[in-house]
Amino acid sequence: MPLQLSIVTPERAVLDLAVDSVVVPGAEGEFGVLPDHESLLAPVSEGVVRYSGSEGSGELSVTDGFAEVTGDRVTLLVGNAS
Repeated sequence: MPLQLSIVTPERAVLDLAVDSVVVPGAEGEFGVLPDHESLLAPVSEGVVRYSGSEGSGELSVTDGFAEVTGDRVTLLVGNAS
């Protein structure tokens, strides 16, 4: 079962995509999220979010914010993403 990755800034929703894995730049280093990951709320540091799935892989630069992992959903609330 894939993860639903959402990246949201104050201005807009940047990404909403089903993926198999996500790597997030956390305050204490990068952390990975796979399906059925334990729920968590963690700070996000400026860096690159990498994701991969059946439709390919990609990456986005993000600024500081927060990551929320619940069930099979990963939501990143960040100041900016490009």
